[in-house]
Amino acid sequence: MQYKIANMAAMEQTEDTEQKEHAIQPEKPKRLVCVRFPAIPTPYIFDALDFELAEGELVIVNTESGLCAAKVIGYTTEEEASGLDEIKPVLRKLTKDDRIKLERIQAKEKECFAFCQTRIAERKLPMKLTRVEQLFDENKITFYFVAEGRVDFRDLLKDLVDKYRTRIELRQIGTRQESAMLGGIGSCGRELCCSTFLTGFQRISVKMAKNQNMTLNPIKISGLCGKLKCCLAYEKDSYANLIENLPKPGKKVFLEQGEATVVSINVINQSFVAKLSDRRFIKSSVSDIISEQEYQQLVEQKLAVHEKEKIAQQETARGEGDRSNEPGQTQSKRRRSRNRSAKKKRKKQP
Repeated sequence: MQYKIANMAAMEQTEDTEQKEHAIQPEKPKRLVCVRFPAIPTPYIFDALDFELAEGELVIVNTESGLCAAKVIGYTTEEEASGLDEIKPVLRKLTKDDRIKLERIQAKEKECFAFCQTRIAERKLPMKLTRVEQLFDENKITFYFVAEGRVDFRDLLKDLVDKYRTRIELRQIGTRQESAMLGGIGSCGRELCCSTFLTGFQRISVKMAKNQNMTLNPIKISGLCGKLKCCLAYEKDSYANLIENLPKPGKKVFLEQGEATVVSINVINQSFVAKLSDRRFIKSSVSDIISEQEYQQLVEQKLAVHEKEKIAQQETARGEGDRSNEPGQTQSKRRRSRNRSAKKKRKKQP
């Protein structure tokens, strides 16, 4: 009886230990992956579950619109996804049957694009078709287009619904979104930032180009979309911090050489070119700038030194004049003068 009680106590103790270990065991962290959809440049985060996914691999995910095929662009952390309300899981990797279906969908998208373009031309609508996307479950087709203003496409929508007998959406986008969808090569020789790694579009201003001392040539500072390049914002904070230390062109500054007016600045080197009052141009750095009080003290010191030199020169000149008037020197001069006069008289005698 005692053995049974001891055995039961040992079993209860083992169960308690197992429960504690199970309670202490931390929750397995999620493996989050970023994916990009063909028509949407913004990446989305999904739970990779136990799938081993490589960059560039195609997966099937479930979105609010329906099933979609997406491309993996890399893994991310839970910290990056902290603001999301819900993280949906990856359903599966793209299978052989999925690839066949995806090829069929892509062929249909091309056919839809051609049909829609024909209808746009026939109805003379002021719009430019950019892309057609059909969901993987084939229950919706989205037509993306660019236009300068609002377009009345109700008749076009009827044509598309009558043709394909499914849900149709005509979505107007901007020129920047168009470039992100279509992709391309920028003036730097690399793929467009908006179609590769950018997660959104910032507001770009001409001031960013001015702060970076760029030539305000619309061709050079504009991208393929016709808008200001997104890369102008990459170093805007660094340039903004550096330019705070520099005087603005046209501002008067005090240097050891004198009072000057700033003509141009170099943000990277933290230097500037200034014009002095005597119309000379000098290149200086921020460390060469002095305050007005220091400049006045420097001017007073220079005036004092100049006055001392002037007094010293006057004393030197006065000393030389006194030596020239000494008696010995005067007598010798008179003697030499008399000798010259005597020689002249002897020459005149016959």
